[in-house]
Amino acid sequence: MRAKHLILCLIAVVSLSSNAYSQEKKPHSPKKATILSSVLPGAGQVYNKQTWKLPIIYASIGTATGLAISNYKGAQRFKKEYILRANGETEGRNPQYENYPDQSIYNLYYAYQKNMELSIFVGIGVYLLNIVDAMVYGHLFDFDISPDLSLNISPIYQPTHSFGQGCYGLGLTLSF
Repeated sequence: MRAKHLILCLIAVVSLSSNAYSQEKKPHSPKKATILSSVLPGAGQVYNKQTWKLPIIYASIGTATGLAISNYKGAQRFKKEYILRANGETEGRNPQYENYPDQSIYNLYYAYQKNMELSIFVGIGVYLLNIVDAMVYGHLFDFDISPDLSLNISPIYQPTHSFGQGCYGLGLTLSF
């Protein structure tokens, strides 16, 4: 926990000192947003001025981490029980599981192990998605969306070469 605070303080000092020494406005860098997000999840979103995404990122990573830890502990508990049973030892076994058959103990171990692995993959996916989001929005940061931009759908009539013949349809008009 202390290391996270140290890293956050270091990033804040570096960003403030670099802004204090430069008087001219630097262009927004998608590369910097990507690097920041890969070093510290959410830092690229802060750089891109999307701080509202921070709770989503940290809640997702925290949930995946919590589930991975919980499933790891469950897997270890059932692994220990299964090993004791496989070795024929009665001392150290959990009395809660005495009515469980050996195959059920193994199946519970396997289920916890698979859920732990899935939680780790989900956490890695959220981390990678955080980096991709920072990179994409970093590229779109200066993209100007004008209020004059509009898309209109209207009915049209397209006459043909034959007398009295024509075709009706819908037309899309994009105004910049």
